[in-house]
Amino acid sequence: PIGAMKKLPCIVALLLGGAFILFGWAYFVPAVKSILPAPTPPNGEEAGKLTTAFFTGLAGSGYLGVIKGLEILAGVLLIMKCTRGWGVILSGAILFNIFFVNVLIMNLWNPIVIAMVLAGLYLAWVGRKGFCCLACCGSGECLGTCGCCNKEGSCGTGEKKAGGCCGN
Repeated sequence: PIGAMKKLPCIVALLLGGAFILFGWAYFVPAVKSILPAPTPPNGEEAGKLTTAFFTGLAGSGYLGVIKGLEILAGVLLIMKCTRGWGVILSGAILFNIFFVNVLIMNLWNPIVIAMVLAGLYLAWVGRKGFCCLACCGSGECLGTCGCCNKEGSCGTGEKKAGGCCGN
């Protein structure tokens, strides 16, 4: 049971990263879109008009392609343990954007979106102690496993040492 709990963040990161990669690729490769469930339609006539206008603007500008590319990047970063912290940051921004588009524009409480947001929040929570490693030495390897900052509040030497990414 305890060993399984230690693996849970890795499992959640793999699932969330895989979802990001799959949904991102679906935009660029139409064959991938055919294996995914159909999107949930907006809830109500006004939400339908807003959704159509919003996504027409995104698709017409090429911005949706950038977002989907960032989704793929976030998925790859989440899957690799050494870059998971950066993946949590990038995917978190994307997840909250998706959540608010669903709730505020489409008038939906999509369970898949909610599950993905909860997974992202879980990964941020379990990795919260390692985020200073991203700031001081750029490594997400120690995410959640070390206290990178020294007593003065600044990071260590920047060198990797046993037991931490930035030294103590």
